[in-house]
Amino acid sequence: MTPAAAGRPRDPGIDAAVVAATLDVLRAHGYAGFALEAVAAQAGTTKASVRRRWTTRQSLVIDALASVLVMPPVPDHGCTRCDLTRSVDLLAEALLDRLPAGVLAPLVADCAHDTELHRRLIDVLVQPSRDAATIAVRRAVDRGDLRAGVDPDLLVDLLASVVHQRALFGGAPAGRGAARPLVDLLLQGAAVDFDRLVRVSELPAHAGHHH
Repeated sequence: MTPAAAGRPRDPGIDAAVVAATLDVLRAHGYAGFALEAVAAQAGTTKASVRRRWTTRQSLVIDALASVLVMPPVPDHGCTRCDLTRSVDLLAEALLDRLPAGVLAPLVADCAHDTELHRRLIDVLVQPSRDAATIAVRRAVDRGDLRAGVDPDLLVDLLASVVHQRALFGGAPAGRGAARPLVDLLLQGAAVDFDRLVRVSELPAHAGHHH
């Protein structure tokens, strides 16, 4: 341990309080109104103490947002239409329902100038839900449900980019049922036999997974 790093160990209780306060301040004042002073006051600590733990406010906001993005397991119902629809739903729940509204776009802009911060934002906030969708698409490929030439990463790009666009720019509703038309549009081009995938998804075993 270098002398600079010596001293009292970090108190996980303070860390948790700062993260919780960060989310509260973002929800109440948005990204533009975010102030470390307000976070420190609410967490019962000092701005200097927060700064020692997080050298930039962006890294603190990324950690706070990550704390609410608990990724559920990848859907695996043996039903391509169901699993892709659920993957889009999970992505939308993560970015649109769990994150405080209107924070993602200014955060992305604020991290754009710093390669390390931008990479961390992608790794922590975007990649996990994307990875889940990728696994669901690869399973569809393994089942032989998608045409041989379909690029799984491009398909995930198309599914995820619609959710990202809504998260960054607003627009079409992304609530229940919004994922199905998107998945169907893509499957009509990517599936070996789209009608068969629809029939499979409507079997009693999968009826509960429609939304």
